[in-house]
Amino acid sequence: MPPRPPYRAAVGVGLAVLVGFLLTLAPTVTFWDAGELIAATRILGIPHPPGTPLLVLIGHVWGMLVPIGEWAFRTNLMTAAFSAASAALFFLVIHESLGPWAGSTSRLLTAAAAAVSGAFTFTNWQNSTETEAYAVALFSIAVISWLALRWRAARGTARAPRLLLLILFVAGLAIGNHLLALLVGPAVVVFLAVTLRGAPAADPVLRRQEWAKVAVVAGTWALLIGSGLGSTTLIFAGLACYFGAAVFAFASGVGGFALVALLVAAVGITPYLFLFIRSGQAPMINEAAPSTWEALLAVIRRAQYPVRTPLDDPTIPHGPDNPGRSLTIIGLQLLNYLLYFDWQWAKTAESGLRLVCTVLFFSMGLRGLLVQRDTDRGAWWLLFTLWLVTGLGLVAYMNFRPGFSIGYDAYPDPNDHEVRERDYFFVVSFVVWGLWAAVGLGDMARGFAAKGGARRYAWSLLALVLVPLTLNWREASRRGPDRTLAADFAYNLLNSVPPYGILFTYGDNDTFPLWWAQEVSGVRRDVTVVCLALAQTDWYMRQLRDNPLREFDASSAPTPWNSVQATKPDWSLHTMTNEEITSAAETPILLEQATAVPFGPITHTYPAQSVFYPNDIVALRIIQQNIGRRPIVWGITAGRDFAGLTDYVVQQGLTFRLETAKPDTTRPGLIGGGVGGRPVDLPLTEQLLWQTYRYGALLSPENDGRLESTSASIASTLSIPFTLIAYHHDQRGDSAAVVKNLERAQQLAPSAALEAALKGYRRGTGAFGR
Repeated sequence: MPPRPPYRAAVGVGLAVLVGFLLTLAPTVTFWDAGELIAATRILGIPHPPGTPLLVLIGHVWGMLVPIGEWAFRTNLMTAAFSAASAALFFLVIHESLGPWAGSTSRLLTAAAAAVSGAFTFTNWQNSTETEAYAVALFSIAVISWLALRWRAARGTARAPRLLLLILFVAGLAIGNHLLALLVGPAVVVFLAVTLRGAPAADPVLRRQEWAKVAVVAGTWALLIGSGLGSTTLIFAGLACYFGAAVFAFASGVGGFALVALLVAAVGITPYLFLFIRSGQAPMINEAAPSTWEALLAVIRRAQYPVRTPLDDPTIPHGPDNPGRSLTIIGLQLLNYLLYFDWQWAKTAESGLRLVCTVLFFSMGLRGLLVQRDTDRGAWWLLFTLWLVTGLGLVAYMNFRPGFSIGYDAYPDPNDHEVRERDYFFVVSFVVWGLWAAVGLGDMARGFAAKGGARRYAWSLLALVLVPLTLNWREASRRGPDRTLAADFAYNLLNSVPPYGILFTYGDNDTFPLWWAQEVSGVRRDVTVVCLALAQTDWYMRQLRDNPLREFDASSAPTPWNSVQATKPDWSLHTMTNEEITSAAETPILLEQATAVPFGPITHTYPAQSVFYPNDIVALRIIQQNIGRRPIVWGITAGRDFAGLTDYVVQQGLTFRLETAKPDTTRPGLIGGGVGGRPVDLPLTEQLLWQTYRYGALLSPENDGRLESTSASIASTLSIPFTLIAYHHDQRGDSAAVVKNLERAQQLAPSAALEAALKGYRRGTGAFGR
């Protein structure tokens, strides 16, 4: 009987990794999808397609059973726990694959170093400290990888086929979190096949049955991939693979296994029924509204997103006019993957040191890859295939546009680039390389120890796996000066709006944190948030009309709204019928001639050839229904042409309020010179800036302006109103007020220009903007 795996040591490794994650864990909501996911787990809502029902259900249960801190902290802790558990499982995988080192302390040390090395690669560390789907996906992959090794150890026993069935169940279940977990499938199938070929069963009947079971696993996995993507073509291809494998299984005497395999995989994907059931109850977050089978299938298929095939030029819409993927695009995609690989080991370090660290971990990873190939060919095939599919394989399949930070010489238009860095898609490949790097270091240490002399110091080489832990800390940690920035920004935006106001936002970062603030923290639920990006869809238009308006609570509102007596509106946000919504969502409107459109007391003429897209149409209808009746504002991140009513808006803090007449800058309290030349409500803006808004740790001395790109952009946005107010006070000759506002702007978003202006004013020689 093989020795029992070191489960206690694995638990210890997992706990050690968890401590590292806890020290850098996000204390609250972060930007991008986290706000939406946290809110969805709290209210059992439905996030963007494909809906991640498993994550929502697990997060909801976790949040109730682990009452530590606020809800966002709980779900962030859940993510860290899943990632730490993945490290423990990869410890077991590496420990078993170093079989020839059996009985030696070196085997335990190297496996532990591998787990730490993989866990603290930059991207995995970032994923592990906020609420996202990737840590649970990595955990699913780690579980399946360990179960595959357990199957090998149990071959010839009644336990072996049960382990294969468990693998398929976990794979089916993982679809409800993220399809990334399905990418372990090719690795598992290759591992099973290599194992059977390398050590065939002595009995020909048993040998045939084992191959039949592997064929069933492969066929069922193909069917799961088709189901996870909702592709009719891939589902039929998967069915063909499964039925072929089932015929082989029945002919080999294991037909029951084929039937049970299909059953357990089908049971695994049942979390998707949650979307169908819960959507019909109309939760406040109900993206794509999958309350019908057709809508549910559209969610699974991700029909909401534009089509992009691996053959397309990703900067051009899919269709007959797409010229195809060019060598330039492929080169930039490979360069982007290499850039992300370079980040994993020492992202905080200066370029020279980072290059040294990258070369070290690349070379040690290559050495570890070869070592594992010699010590355990099957486990090597498992990890090598996993690395290949989740690295270069994803580069080929995902076909991303040029990265957020590269390729502007060839593609100068920012719209031709990804809106953010996409390193998280390749996280599994980085973790695998981190495992190999530690194996390479362990092998080098064994070699030095065997030569004597430096034996007592040989194993100190493994301390090099702490390089990522040390040199990624500042960049990976969620405890920097922006640790509460998403929460503060959401609070500030919502509290820029008068009671029962309508707030137009545009995308993820000015919408999802607001959902978290309203649904989890109860901040200004009376504000109706209208996301213009989502307003391109018919389901969102219907929800805007049908969702209830919630009460304004003056007792919990800050200045200046806590003294306002507001009457709750008793009309819907807009009056578009379902037929009008369907028509608007399907066909943009082109004005053939100039058209005058009434908005209460305002009439605005739109010129001929104006194009109105779905979100334009619903925005116009919302304004028509509510102008003069409910406050209407645009967030500073969404303020563009204000539905053509630019001449009627006034800036107030981080928002622009629509008025019923053109603002008169001779009116007391109204000044010119706001963002885009818009007038500014000075008293209200100063009250919001100095009495209402929150800035968290941005005001601490630790904020040196070195924030990641999203946080830097938001911090800069927060500083803009202060510079506007400073400019106004400069025109009035109030140097003290200028310095006060510039100092706050400099605290929020430090810059050389602001510092120079401040120095001039402190010396009494400054002239801001003149």
